[in-house]
Amino acid sequence: MFRLVQQQTLKTRVPNQFVSASRNSLNTQFRFNSAVTLDRAAQPDAAAPPPKSNADKRTSKKKYENNDIIERNVKKVRNLRKNIKFDNFKNSANSPAFAKLNALDDCLAGGLEASSSRSPDGKFVDQSSLFWDSVSTSMNLYRELASSSDLNSHRASRVVQLLHVALKVNRTQLTSMNKKPDYDSQSFHKEMTNYLCESLREISGDILGNRVPVTEHGAAHLLASFKELLLYEETLNIWKAAVNSDNKDIVKSFMFPNVVGVVLPLLYENGTSFEEIKELYEKSASNTSRTNGSPSLVLGMIKTSLAANENEHALSLFQEMCTAEGFGTSPYAALTGTHLAFIGECKDLYVAKSFFERALSKDMPYKINLQVSSVKQLIQNIWDQTHDFNEVVDVWAKATRYYGKDVSHGISSSLNSKFISIFFENYVADKEAGVQHLQELVTTYNEMKAIDEPFLNIILTKCTVWQDRNIIESIEKSYELYHIPKTIVTYRIILKAMGSINVPNEVIREKWVQLIQKADQIGQSYIANADWAALRDATVTFTQEQFKHGNSYGMTTSDLYNPAIEAANASGAFDDFNEPSQNANHTEHFNVQNTKEDSDRIFLYYQLVKRYGGYCRDPKQYARITSGIASNFEVAQPYLGLLSTMDVSSIYVPPLRNFHLKH
Repeated sequence: MFRLVQQQTLKTRVPNQFVSASRNSLNTQFRFNSAVTLDRAAQPDAAAPPPKSNADKRTSKKKYENNDIIERNVKKVRNLRKNIKFDNFKNSANSPAFAKLNALDDCLAGGLEASSSRSPDGKFVDQSSLFWDSVSTSMNLYRELASSSDLNSHRASRVVQLLHVALKVNRTQLTSMNKKPDYDSQSFHKEMTNYLCESLREISGDILGNRVPVTEHGAAHLLASFKELLLYEETLNIWKAAVNSDNKDIVKSFMFPNVVGVVLPLLYENGTSFEEIKELYEKSASNTSRTNGSPSLVLGMIKTSLAANENEHALSLFQEMCTAEGFGTSPYAALTGTHLAFIGECKDLYVAKSFFERALSKDMPYKINLQVSSVKQLIQNIWDQTHDFNEVVDVWAKATRYYGKDVSHGISSSLNSKFISIFFENYVADKEAGVQHLQELVTTYNEMKAIDEPFLNIILTKCTVWQDRNIIESIEKSYELYHIPKTIVTYRIILKAMGSINVPNEVIREKWVQLIQKADQIGQSYIANADWAALRDATVTFTQEQFKHGNSYGMTTSDLYNPAIEAANASGAFDDFNEPSQNANHTEHFNVQNTKEDSDRIFLYYQLVKRYGGYCRDPKQYARITSGIASNFEVAQPYLGLLSTMDVSSIYVPPLRNFHLKH
């Protein structure tokens, strides 16, 4: 009976193992161990054979190769038979767990392949639909398998790896957008970021709760993901909980060098002394069998050294990394990361600019993809330490030329946003000189790269510190001058800019109508949060700022423009319509009866809200733009009671094709 069961098991299970061996493993307990071999000593023949012809030699060689293949397969079968537990059939070919494990392996392999597929010319092939489907399916299968304890550390770690890759793909797609999608409630990319974050939190909870095991590679991907999400405190909390766990396997995984390298800079930023970090570095380095250590661990130590101004120590480690034989053929990611760290994180400007120039020259033995975040850090460090705007201009211009004319707007505008911010900080009190220099910079930029909408949008957003209507109108005319069509984003920025200058209410109404017409033109069926936010800043925020500064207008609170953020948070960025006022309540000093309706911007705001409120997405949105505004802006509170009696029949509403009354 036992032999019959054994034969039937092998018939149903062994073929599946051979199939999976050509793809990837289905279950670790069935993984073939190539290290287990049976060497057979050659036995000399009694008599030497006669010389063979070439044909005989080829035939003999072919027979030998066939016999060798058969012998290896027999050994695999024997190994399978040895490891099969006949009293446990839960992962048999007919069991649900077996099918789910198979499906998970396929999803993981397909997702990772789709994220890195390249065409013959070396460019990435867009397989977004396949990739994101693999991500969601893999996570669903993970949940099912984790609840039944059928998931091993290898597969769990590959799920974490796929989620980490998804974060990078999502970020790359955002920064690569030349035209930002205009969604209201949430953009796909923001929703996906939230989904990935919650999925990673779920897995980290399973790991710390001893429900799912993880390898050191999975632990490294997990912590790196939280770090890239800027959840630094959460990253450290997970690592500390892991290394203090009673589960020795978890402690071991999270003390591996490539894991510790992720948290070293965070530990220093959170108060751990440099000497203590060096001790942890040495302790973790002893956990690797590599002669010259882990590149990831060294990279983490270099970043920590730079943060501690231990530049000589950082350079020494970098030199060891460049010459170490133990790093073999896989140091390039670490070398690139280290090079970028010296550019953006080294406070010694001579060293930082030296690494920057080497990256521009492209004469390094490793490929450098000059990340815009590192250039922005360098620009900020130069400004903070020297306040030399000419040096800032020099780095900005060199980086712009390096990226070229065809770089995506996401990258160029990220750099331009930092640069223009420093520009207006430099010229905030010298408008005349600033205007002249700004004209020169626009000309310079147009020679390096054609003027684009994001560039003008950034200038228009930040020039409000000058509170000059002529300058705002001049920049607005530049869109026509450079033949740049205005998108919905531009119309919002123009309306928001009205909150920095004194203009008649009729001008604000005109800008509002233009914004609504543009929204209808691009197919919006309701007024988005971002549209209401622009109106808010032009009216309510303007009045609030006047009262905060004793009727002398200060700088309007404005959202710093960044096209990648605009794409991710097209309305989510404005979900919190207003920050609660930090000042004492001024309501008692504000008399609605003493204001004039033709110059009262808050009255105008509520008029437009009542007239256009029917085009809100839902009643919840309407409540937020009415009572929500009043609860966050004390100057708006007296107006809320007037809303029901306002006569808005004379307020103009243009013909709308796509907008629909919602309530």
